[in-house]
Amino acid sequence: MGDILREPALFVGEIDAEFDLMLPPSSGEEYIKRVVIEAQQCDDVVVAENIKARIRTPMVAVKPLAGCVEAPASMVPTLDWQQCQLADFSSVRLEIDRIKHDLQNAEGRRRLRQTVLPDADDQVGWLEYICDMRPLLGLVLNMNQPLIEQVLEHLVEAVEEKGLISQPYGGWIYALLATLELPLNPDTCSCLRSLARTCSIIRASMTEENAKDVTALNLFICLVARYFRQMDLVDL
Repeated sequence: MGDILREPALFVGEIDAEFDLMLPPSSGEEYIKRVVIEAQQCDDVVVAENIKARIRTPMVAVKPLAGCVEAPASMVPTLDWQQCQLADFSSVRLEIDRIKHDLQNAEGRRRLRQTVLPDADDQVGWLEYICDMRPLLGLVLNMNQPLIEQVLEHLVEAVEEKGLISQPYGGWIYALLATLELPLNPDTCSCLRSLARTCSIIRASMTEENAKDVTALNLFICLVARYFRQMDLVDL
């Protein structure tokens, strides 16, 4: 169990030429690889200058009604593991921001394939769509911020209701977090806090038999607490 929590779960590594893009991603690592592959398939992507200066630090902090539930001792992620996840997530956001900058021009926008999406308020429609569609970068980049925030809320509510994070839900949550603009508005901040707390509740009920599933839960708690600066939720 300790080895699982010490592995940099989102380390990209080498991208296999046989990597099957038709299969749904099974981990955050695979989602990052898909981002890289999709970026490589864009024609003449322009690198934005001073890109790091354009990534704002989240400033919103909402006072919690309740914090995260303490993790079983065997499932607490190490600080090194959490720092690896933050570094990988930051790299993904920088890569996505670079691509978004290129797509701001007319030629770049033509490369995005227009997709018919469910209405923002249609939670049932979105959850069905998410189970059938992978969160490809081109698809997520077609979504504006209000839609990203609304779909994220749909997903968090579904996770709260089901008491688990399925593979499609996990992939989409990660993709939406990676494209979420900063600073957060209060409603979105509250949504992320609910995500972290729900993950902690699910984690607290897990046994050693299904402990391998704890990595995704720890990942989302880590990102909400440390990247989006909800530090009262952090795993110490």
